[in-house]
Amino acid sequence: MNPLHDRGGSGLHARVVDALGSRIADGGIPPGSVLSTEAVEQDHGVSRSVVREVVRTLTGLGMVEARQRVGTTVLPVSSWDLLDPRVIAWRDDGPDALRQLDELITLREALEPVAAHRAAANDDGSTAAALREHLALMDEAFEAADPRGFAAADTAFHGALLRGARNDVLSQLVQTVHATLHARYSGHRMFSDDTPESLTRHRELVDAVASGDAARAEAVSRALVRAARVEVLGGTDEGKR
Repeated sequence: MNPLHDRGGSGLHARVVDALGSRIADGGIPPGSVLSTEAVEQDHGVSRSVVREVVRTLTGLGMVEARQRVGTTVLPVSSWDLLDPRVIAWRDDGPDALRQLDELITLREALEPVAAHRAAANDDGSTAAALREHLALMDEAFEAADPRGFAAADTAFHGALLRGARNDVLSQLVQTVHATLHARYSGHRMFSDDTPESLTRHRELVDAVASGDAARAEAVSRALVRAARVEVLGGTDEGKR
């Protein structure tokens, strides 16, 4: 289980969903394959009713589809719910990890500057206070060389920024951004020569939100995400290589 995201909760149903979702995402069960109910029952030691619930969950994620006279067929990635945190976690463990990371950073580049602008324009003091609290925890974790603490505080910081936009649609993407940040940290060095500068940028963003400087908040947020792209992907479009 990764430290920032519960991939499906507990119980037989969740474990089988996680196992099959991971296998589909890593190509172990390729698109066009037909899932055998009997094989899933035997492989995982579960009842047919559990398998039906698992298939229903994977269908809801766009990963499989029940077809008449064919059975439950695995669908291509273009059909999946790519913003669902479970799908993000599964892809992060598979061969599409770098491509997904590029795509998710692109999503952050589109969302977070807008959220920062709105947060600064609409803040009543509560968003800036929350951001400052999470930033303090980031500082503490960096000083203590605590990567898990740093990742958790950074994730909370960006979640608070999205919620601070006072936009229900953006708020619904908080868990997606949490999973995105886990993918950003997974397999990459947590601290680097750029970390102190990144903390400075976070501090500038807090100050911009606190002062109501929407244009400055947007610009700093954009710089933060661009710096993350350069640090993690070297500034390249990994998804098109």
